[in-house]
Amino acid sequence: MSSVSLMSPSDALVSVADHILDSLTDLNKLEYNKKGRKYRFVNNNFQRVREEDKHLVICPEDPSLNLAVISAFFILFNINNGDILQRYPDFCLSIIGVAQKLENEGWTEEENSSVVHYKNARFDPLPAKDIALQYLEEYRIEQKHIEMGLNLMLCSKLNFLHTDHHIGTKLEGYYMKHYVSDYFGADALESPDVLVALKSFVHWGNIKGFLYKLGVPNVSVSPELVEKFSTFPEPSDELKASVYDRYPSGTSKYSLIRKSVDILGDWRYSKLMPYPSSTQFDLTWLYTLCHDIENDPIRYHLRSKAKGLCEDPVNLAELSSQHSKQVKSLLDFISLLINVFHETGGEFLLQNSKIPKFTNDLIEKNKDYYQKLLKVCDSIDSYEEKNWDSDDIVLRLLGNVEGESLYDVVMGMRQKFIDDYE
Repeated sequence: MSSVSLMSPSDALVSVADHILDSLTDLNKLEYNKKGRKYRFVNNNFQRVREEDKHLVICPEDPSLNLAVISAFFILFNINNGDILQRYPDFCLSIIGVAQKLENEGWTEEENSSVVHYKNARFDPLPAKDIALQYLEEYRIEQKHIEMGLNLMLCSKLNFLHTDHHIGTKLEGYYMKHYVSDYFGADALESPDVLVALKSFVHWGNIKGFLYKLGVPNVSVSPELVEKFSTFPEPSDELKASVYDRYPSGTSKYSLIRKSVDILGDWRYSKLMPYPSSTQFDLTWLYTLCHDIENDPIRYHLRSKAKGLCEDPVNLAELSSQHSKQVKSLLDFISLLINVFHETGGEFLLQNSKIPKFTNDLIEKNKDYYQKLLKVCDSIDSYEEKNWDSDDIVLRLLGNVEGESLYDVVMGMRQKFIDDYE
C-alpha cells in the first residue's frame, strides 16, 4: 500500500495563496458590459473603462519617451480632426504640459480606466511622436500653461467633490467656467471640442492628491502620495475656501433643509409661526449632521467608500433611511410655509425639485397644521391692510402663538451650533 504524503500547514497556506493570486491574475483579464458601458477588473475592483483612445498612456520609469506628452497630443489630435490644436493652442498646451507634469511628478490617478501604463495600453501613441514634437516646436509650453492646466484640474476635483462629476454633459462649476473663459476666451465655454478634451483630461489627475492639496480634511493619502504632492504648487485661497461652498455629493437634501429653515427663521414673521411639536420635526439631528458634514465632508461623499477616499466613510443609504420620515416631514413643512405666506424670502427654494409641490395631497396630509397657518396668515393680512408695521404686527399677535415658534427653534439651534455661523 503506497504512502500518502501530506502537506505541512505552512505549505498548504502557500498553495492557497498561490491559488488566490492565480485567480486575481485571471480577474485582471475580466471585462463585462452593462448598459453599454465596459467595466474591467483593475486595482482589485471592477472599474468603468472609458473610450480607450482617451487613456493617458504613461511610462514614468523612462521619461525620455515623453509618453504622457505624446499621448495627450494624440488624444487632442483625434478630436474633430485636430482642429482644437490650432483654434485653442494655449488650452492644448495646458493639457499637454500638465500631462507631462502628472507623469513626471507621480500626480496621475492610480492606473485604472483613465491612466494606463504603456505596457498595458490597448493603443500605441508613439507613432504620433514626430508630429507631436513638431507641434511643440511651433507652440512652446510655458509655465503659465502648467498653472492654467493645474487650476482646471483642481476645479474638476471640486466639481467631483460637490456633484460626483468632474465635468458633466456641459461645463459645470463656477470656477471651472470662470477659468476656462478667463484663460481661453468666452467662446471656449461653448466649444464642443474643449468639452470633449476636458472630459478626458480631468480624469488623469489623482483624486486623493488633488483633494488633499485643496485642503479637504481627512482624505486618505499615503505617505508616498504626500511626498509626491509636496512639490505641487499651493492652490489659491479662493479655490481652497470653495471646498465648503457646497455640501459633498449625496448630501444636498440636508443642506437644503438647513438652509431653508435658516432663511425662514430670519423672516420678519417667524416669531408668529407655530412650530410643530412632533419629534419628527426636531432639528437637533439635522444641525448635528450638518455640523459633521461641514467639518468632515469627505466622509459623506457619495463615492468615498468606492474610491477609498477616507478611512471611515458614512453609508449614505443607511443615513437616508434612518432620517427619511424626518426629511419628508421637514420638506412638507417648508413647502407649506413658503406657499401659504407672502414674501418669506424663500420663494426661490420652490425651484428645487426636492421641495414638495403645493398640492391637495400635501394639504390633506397636514390638514391641522395647514389650518393653523391659514389662521395666522389671515391675521397678518388683516393688519397689513391697515398699514401696520411688521414689528407692530408681531407684538400684537405674539401672545396668540402656542408653544415654540419657528424663530425660537431656529435661534436655539444657532446658539447651540454658534461656531458654524461665525
